[in-house]
This record gives sequence, structure tokens and C-alpha cells, in this order.
Amino acid sequence: MIYLDNAATTRPSEGAMRALSRAAECFYNPSSLHKGGTEAEGLLRKAREETALALGGLPEEVVFTSGGTEGDDLALLSLNPRSARHVVVSAIEHDAVLASAKRLSSLGVRVDYAPAGPDGIVTPEAVEALLTPETALVSVMTVNNETGAVQPVSAIARMLKRTKSAALFHTDAVQAFLKIPEAPAKLGADLVTVSAHKIHGIKGAGALWIRKGLHIRPLLPGGGQERGLRSGTEPVPAILSMGEACREGREALSARIEKAKALHAFGKEELGRVPGLEVLSFPTQSPWILTVSAPGYKSEVLLHALSDKGILVSSGAACSKGRISHVLSAMGIDRPTAEGFLRISLSHENEKHELSALAEALSELLPTLRKVR
Repeated sequence: MIYLDNAATTRPSEGAMRALSRAAECFYNPSSLHKGGTEAEGLLRKAREETALALGGLPEEVVFTSGGTEGDDLALLSLNPRSARHVVVSAIEHDAVLASAKRLSSLGVRVDYAPAGPDGIVTPEAVEALLTPETALVSVMTVNNETGAVQPVSAIARMLKRTKSAALFHTDAVQAFLKIPEAPAKLGADLVTVSAHKIHGIKGAGALWIRKGLHIRPLLPGGGQERGLRSGTEPVPAILSMGEACREGREALSARIEKAKALHAFGKEELGRVPGLEVLSFPTQSPWILTVSAPGYKSEVLLHALSDKGILVSSGAACSKGRISHVLSAMGIDRPTAEGFLRISLSHENEKHELSALAEALSELLPTLRKVR
């Protein structure tokens, strides 16, 4: 099996699985006051420290969540709709952010969507044009999960400071965390969302980094875990695996990025030779994501045909379930190109021969598949 859908999820590393086993042995509730609880709390503290190091922040700024969606929800829905009158989100956000924005809208908060250009970029100017004195929050992702387009998050942060905007700045860094040289907490945002299963941890853990001194409302009241911002007994096994994945990813970051760049360049060259296939490039594209299209074909048909050959890719976000991508629509991509869109997302575990196999399979398949009329 050739796995090229790492933007959807990654294979847990051996270290993450060992941490999972360690947590199974230390099964105690970290809030318990006895010796077992103290041991579990110590492991949790270590995982928080490793996560903070990878984020570029402080341990006390890390709130563990169940994953990227909850982190985005906490960042946006912690706003008080009685006082928050206006928010700005980019039109190319993950559905987790868009759904939260829609919820805010239903509560009476005005939501404006910053457009992306044909290059997939949401510029600081596009965000600035939508700001008002009532803007409470701006949310622009760091790396788009479908196109891989890297957004100018630091420049947007500087613009908000220059214009003296009172808005908080949130970035969904799920596809950027431990995949770009910069630590997410150093980009200038106030709130940063990350997820464990995108970095070779296991599903069920993520984190929201909250700038020190910033106070937000919790979504889940209860026992007061995570400084009262995320109540509920912490999923220690998932969190420990995240901490280990953070440690591994931070220590190997430079080598992994260089490998991704080499794979990306090689993949573009190989796929560019496939008749009927177009390589879609963006000026600031993440090396971890390759985007192609076979205009005139349905991407679902292509990915199922590839799956039958043991090659796993996607047609965009894993949650899109075959719908025309709102990201590509927002960029003005024509319908035939959007319908034939495929996302190939990489890991440091991938090798060049796998991309060659993908190109060979597409060369064989395209002539045998019926075009959409």
C-alpha cells in the first residue's frame, strides 16, 4: 500500500505508540491526589512541555483539546456574542472554522469572509479592508489543507498591530505544525490550533496555544481541567503520544522539511509528464502537499481507481465527501479543474519511488476512464 494522504492523517510513529503503551500502564486519573494520580500528572506535564517547545511557547499557554476541530471551536466560540459584534475569517478556512463562524452568525455576530486570490493567498490587504472598530477576531489559517498555499500570517499579524485593531488573531496551524521552519506561536497570532494525528501522534489529542495574559471563555464547564478552559478528564494516552510526536518532530524538523522539498520537486516532475494531468502550483505552496487535476474526469473516480491499485490519495479535505471544494471555488478555479482535483500529501516516511508509482498508475488509468460530458 502506498499512502499519500498524510494531510488527512498520519501513521502514528513508533515513539508515539510506545508513549501510548506507557500511558496504558499509568492509567490513573491525573487529577487524583494519590501516588498514581501524581505519576500520571507528571507524564501529562512532560507532554505539555514537549508540545510547548514544538509550538514555540510556554507550557502554561498550552490547552489540550481533542483535536483541531475542538481547538478551532474553542478559539472562535469562546467569543461572547453579546459583546463581539464582528469577526473576519478567510474564505478558504477548514470547515471547523467555517462552521464555528456560521454558529456565531446565527447568534447575531456579523461575519465577513476575506477572499483568496487565484494563487490561494489571503492577503493582509484583503483582511484589512474588512476590519471595523467592532472586529473582535480574525482567523486565517497558516497552511491551506487542500492547496498547501502558505498564508502570510506574520504579515497579517503586523497589519493588525499597525492598524491598532483590537481584534484577536487566530490561526489554524494544523497543516503547518512541525512542517514549516517557523514555530506557530512565533508567527504573531494570539491563538493557534494544532492537532496530534497530523504529526504522527494518535487521534484524540490536539492543542490550542493561548498567548500568555489572554483570557477566553471555556466551552466545556465541568471539573476545571486545563486551567478551567477544557474540563473533562484529560485523554492521557493520546496526549502522551502527542508529546512524543512533538519531541520527534522538533528534533528532526530540518531534515524532514528538506526531504519534503525533494519529494515535492520530484513529484511535480513525475506527475507533469502524465498526459491529461495538470500540476497545480502555487507561489508559496507547502512542500508537503502536491496538487494536480485531470480536467474532464471526476476526482472520486480517479481516487477509487488508484485505491484499487493500492495507492491512497484524496480529492481534497477528508471531510468534503466528494463536494466541490469551497477552497477552489473561492480561488476562482474553473469547474472542470475543480472536479478533477487530487491532493497528494506527503510525510517524511514517503519515498520517490512511491511518487513514480503514482505517476505510472495515472498514466495507465486516465486513458481507460470515461470523461465527464
